Amino acid sequence: MFAFLLSDAGPAKSVSSTAIMFLLFRIFLTLKPEKCSENLQTTITPAHAEPDIPHFRSGLFTMFFPCKPRVSTLKLSVILILLIAAPAAGQTSYSLKDCLNLARQRHPRIQLQHFQTVQAEELSKAARTEFLPKLEAGYSYTYRDKINSYDIDGLSFPANTHDLYNLDITLTQPLFTGFKIMEKYRLAQLGIKQARAEEELAYLEITYETVAAYFNYLKQLKFAETATRTVARLESQAHDSQLFFDNELIPLNDLLYSKVKLSQAQQQQRRVETAVLLSRAQLATIIQIDRDSLFAVDDEPTQATMPFSLEKATAIALSRRPELSLANFAIASAGHQIKLAQSDYYPSLYLQATHSRMGDKFTVDGDGLTSTPYNTFVSIGATWKLWEWDRSGHQVRNARAELEGASQTLKQVEDEIALEIKNNFTNAATSYSNIATAAEEVKLGKENYRVTKLRYQNQLSTATEVLDSQAALTEAEASYYNALYEYNIQLAALARAAGVDSWQSINTSEPAAISEKSAADRSQAESQTPAR
Repeated sequence: MFAFLLSDAGPAKSVSSTAIMFLLFRIFLTLKPEKCSENLQTTITPAHAEPDIPHFRSGLFTMFFPCKPRVSTLKLSVILILLIAAPAAGQTSYSLKDCLNLARQRHPRIQLQHFQTVQAEELSKAARTEFLPKLEAGYSYTYRDKINSYDIDGLSFPANTHDLYNLDITLTQPLFTGFKIMEKYRLAQLGIKQARAEEELAYLEITYETVAAYFNYLKQLKFAETATRTVARLESQAHDSQLFFDNELIPLNDLLYSKVKLSQAQQQQRRVETAVLLSRAQLATIIQIDRDSLFAVDDEPTQATMPFSLEKATAIALSRRPELSLANFAIASAGHQIKLAQSDYYPSLYLQATHSRMGDKFTVDGDGLTSTPYNTFVSIGATWKLWEWDRSGHQVRNARAELEGASQTLKQVEDEIALEIKNNFTNAATSYSNIATAAEEVKLGKENYRVTKLRYQNQLSTATEVLDSQAALTEAEASYYNALYEYNIQLAALARAAGVDSWQSINTSEPAAISEKSAADRSQAESQTPAR
């Protein structure tokens, strides 16, 4: 749970367990009990007390509770760090950059969008082939039970055979289809852009989800640390209360109240540990590693202020968000759908060349009755749908309604993006302001707990006051960690809302005219397409 304390920029370095045990043994050999002072105000550390909080015993307290050997704070700290480090030996450590690289390379959503882009490209290639001539071949066999004949000068000649084989090879080139082929090709080209925009959208979403899961995991780890310290403080309080009660210095209800608070803290600690496991599994799922694996992450939250204004973030978002590109592509697609529906108003012209062979054998080399077993001809044809009960008119009106709806969707997306930017910017600014306030709250809470604890040990305050000060300190620590890591999560949400991969990019990016860019792309696609 505390393995992230050893994290580095890359994989965590393995810590030799033998070296750790040897160092622990050496420290243990240097531990010496300290003599108890005759002074009634001697500083000692009761069992289960925090190393960094001094405890003073009054004459009454020292009378009932003799001194015990004490270990220096520095030595205890070294032992604690080594004990925390030991479980992390051999684990893999991931930085935020490592997690982002893994998620972008492995996440199924990004892979899915990539393959959808490949599909759109293949559909575009297929649509382009509609401009090219098509070659078809047909082969048939016919059996006739009767043979017809004709008479010439009293002589009878057969007109056909029982077996008839036909082979036809046809080459067809469309000349004009009412712009149908051209509009289908443009729609296919637009499909590629839509697929790429969807791929970019998936990239941004996975980036945000990775950063959010990363800092949420760190936040839960800090909550677990806070819960551990809370349990340690309450164990110390319960221990002192038990000693006071055994010597008839406090009533039973104070002792019971201390134990109830300790039990509640232990339950909260187990809940927090569960949250750590779940948040770690969530991050592991996003970066596509084993959900049950143990790994460390670098504790690298930023406390830098946002170097850009709300106006700039909004301008960046309104020019770079993939959702805006998709909305513009939907408008362009509706326009092409109108022209596609109108193509049925025009006739279709085609050029066709056919080579035909026949015979009484499967080799189609003649039947002995005709002088030429094959024939070749070229023709130009036209088809025109004259009446379909206004089917084309309904399709055109449907496409126009779709165009109007797409235009309204674009405006709705713009409003939602602007509101999303404002919400995330304001939330990030609030979290940033809360960091300093919460840090001061932690400092005051520690001092308040220290003073209240000392007063209690000198019988100048009650157990309720100690427990209240401890609860205030726990809440202050949780508020600080929540503000710190929520600020980093809100920065990631702000980057996602702006359509960039990191919040630093907002300051270095410039707005792009997305509507003009889309129009230029459409014009270029149209200029490269033959008119059919």
